[in-house]
Amino acid sequence: MTSSSTRRLAAVMIADVAGYSRLMERDEAGTHERLRQIRAEVTDPAVLRHGGRIVRTVGDGLLVEFASARSALQAAIGIQREMAARNRGLPADRRIDHRIGINLGDILVDDHDIAGNGVNVAARLEAIAPPGGIAISGTVRRQVGDDLGVTFVDAGQQQVKNIARPIRVFRVEPDGPPSVLSRLRGRRWPRWATAVAALLALAAGAWLAYPQRTTDAAVASLIVLPFTHAAPAGALADSMTRQLTAALSQLAGLKVVAPAVAARFGDQRDELRKLGRELNVRYALDGRIESSEGEVDAAVHLVDTGSGNSLWSTRLQANAAGDAAPLALVGQLAESLRAAVQQAELRRVAAERAEPSAYALALAAADELQKASDPQRMEAVRARFEHALALDAEHVPALAGYAHALVYEADRTEPGALRDAVLRRADQVSLRAVTLRPDDADAWGARTNVLLFRGQLEAAAEAAQRGLLLNPYLVPLQSFSGQINLAQGRGEQALAAFERGLALNPTGAGRGVLLHFRCRALLLLARHAEAIESCERAMAFGPEWHDHMVLAAAYALQGEAQQAQRARGELMRLQPAFSIRWHEAAAGRGAGAPPPPFDLVLYAGLRKAGVPD
Repeated sequence: MTSSSTRRLAAVMIADVAGYSRLMERDEAGTHERLRQIRAEVTDPAVLRHGGRIVRTVGDGLLVEFASARSALQAAIGIQREMAARNRGLPADRRIDHRIGINLGDILVDDHDIAGNGVNVAARLEAIAPPGGIAISGTVRRQVGDDLGVTFVDAGQQQVKNIARPIRVFRVEPDGPPSVLSRLRGRRWPRWATAVAALLALAAGAWLAYPQRTTDAAVASLIVLPFTHAAPAGALADSMTRQLTAALSQLAGLKVVAPAVAARFGDQRDELRKLGRELNVRYALDGRIESSEGEVDAAVHLVDTGSGNSLWSTRLQANAAGDAAPLALVGQLAESLRAAVQQAELRRVAAERAEPSAYALALAAADELQKASDPQRMEAVRARFEHALALDAEHVPALAGYAHALVYEADRTEPGALRDAVLRRADQVSLRAVTLRPDDADAWGARTNVLLFRGQLEAAAEAAQRGLLLNPYLVPLQSFSGQINLAQGRGEQALAAFERGLALNPTGAGRGVLLHFRCRALLLLARHAEAIESCERAMAFGPEWHDHMVLAAAYALQGEAQQAQRARGELMRLQPAFSIRWHEAAAGRGAGAPPPPFDLVLYAGLRKAGVPD
């Protein structure tokens, strides 16, 4: 930009084609012609219709300036709806899907070009948007209103590449047809088998998300009836219905009835068997919400529409935030429902005694992953995933679960050729999962886990961002995101991610793991007293030597020598070979590689506690 550059506030839209290089490699001339046609018939007319100015195009990319955020979003919605219609019925390798990011901010204008932070943020939003999807910043969300026929899913604060401060991100989903979107290190140790497996099992929860190629009987289906409410909670009830439906479509992976359809059947809550037959749904969720004095109270129960029996119920509270459903409340309900439906499906599959299917095997393996506490049980889990893939090599839930199982296996294998081979296989499997289903948050969770374990932190961070944009309620991805930030020395971001995970997972078995990593983040931030408190809470879930290791360092750095000696004694009792050199070797770092920032703090505390070098 020259000295004559001017500044102005503008809405910036950036779009590109997902998998452009792959499409060009497969059919360069054909892809080029199809993209030219799409420009002429879809993207350019939508931009012009809403008053946009095409600043530049590069290959598959499009940079557009709009006078208002609302105009930019209207153009993006039009593009994605038209592309969804064009892609309908095409095989995956023939689809052309755009990713679109929109930001409202200050830009630099020089002749016909634009630049600046407003453009940079839009570029980052585009990069994490799912294929066929739209990601917008919080500033855009505040400007566009609620009458565009879409649902806004709050994906929370996202730390994106080359932007110093986290960005508040929203995912845009249409309400009903036409469909815009597809449904939308520290080392981790084997001796935490039960707790770690519980978190990984949540990440393997895609067992229902994959649209089966067999019959509808192999897919769990659910209707979220409109929440009933007491005045004046009408807007809050509507928000809860929509947000929970969107969350279940991602987190539980159910075949979920669209809110607009569910609204027409809300008066049949006393005739759930009839409703189940008419809509061909297996489960119904009936809920009521109340709000008073800054608190939201939600009571729900899950019903089997075939028998009319109530399968599960719960009541939760959260702080109110206007007329929007609180993120933590939606996340807790969605995760609890996922577990309830999973158990109901396990019982149903067992009762049918049918021939094993990829669906049933992946379902059972995901359940076993929560209970695996020794190598033999983990081998059985891995075998079930492999059996599922032998029946259906493209079953994404089995691929994602298999990748997690392989990471677990690598974690209890000594560094060397065998572990390298296991990790290569995990990398192939997780990459296959996200290639088949780039709109599946659980697949991105598996990919993140593999990349994190391999120490590929930048790639892991990008995978986590993609997954969290699709599903901000996924607890394992919050944990992985925190671990990535911790390994990069970003204590505040790591702490925020672990606390989001704890808010979404207030009672689950994986809570101990989150508390332990929260302790590490607090230690890195020199908040020693809080670190001690978090470590001791984590130990209530079953203390291991890792807990005593971090606790010894925290006590020593806090100046509590007697408590540090006690923790060091427990560490040496549980792991007699422990020394700082032993820990460095166990981490698998190459010769001469500097320790990450957390380990530098940890080792300083351990030395002060008297742990040998």
